[in-house]
Amino acid sequence: MKAGPLIKDYLTFNQKEQRGIIVLLTIYFCLVFATLFFPLVMADKPVDFTGFEKEINAFEKELAKLDSQDFQDRQNKYGKFKTANFNGAYDTSRKFQKETIIIELNSADTFELQRLHGIGSSFARRIVKYRERLGGFLNKYQVKEVWGMDTARYNKISASLIVNPDSIHKINLNTVTFKELLFHPYFPFEITKAIMIYRKDHKKFNKLDELKSIPGIHDSTYKKIINYLIIEND
Repeated sequence: MKAGPLIKDYLTFNQKEQRGIIVLLTIYFCLVFATLFFPLVMADKPVDFTGFEKEINAFEKELAKLDSQDFQDRQNKYGKFKTANFNGAYDTSRKFQKETIIIELNSADTFELQRLHGIGSSFARRIVKYRERLGGFLNKYQVKEVWGMDTARYNKISASLIVNPDSIHKINLNTVTFKELLFHPYFPFEITKAIMIYRKDHKKFNKLDELKSIPGIHDSTYKKIINYLIIEND
């Protein structure tokens, strides 16, 4: 096939097609022009800070002063850092002073408890929840009863714990309900049931020693629960 007819078939356009090609070429050249020209026009001009040099210098001086004061405060709080002598050795005569943390278990909230070493937010909530069920801690050793509190963790925080037992919430044996007594961690189902049956049969408790006659309450159990109980009559 000759080239002449081929060119004529594919490169010959009628008037409508020619107008379309002209429109497309116009759009194309406009886009090329916009791509090259607009970045030059829209380029950000460099910001001139010469008029703010005094303010910037004053700000930097104030910032340096604050950093120096913060460093001094940290030194006063945690002790002086080791200083080098003329031979390049360090003076170890002064050591960091550790902050002493004291937490009262019956009044501390979850944020205070998180100050203790190894106690995060979930563990702090667990301690507070157990304290609510217990009615308050009689001594700091009861923290070891909190689920997940092993001996190693307890030993790390025990020196920071104190207990004020005056805030203990006591249970009135003559008015407490079955569910309320069962909520306390020292009263499992069988003992709670036995106490309720005894109170029903005898109408009421007259003295705490009566608990010793209830099945399941041995001397060790009695000593454990006695501090959380009272007897009051209507």
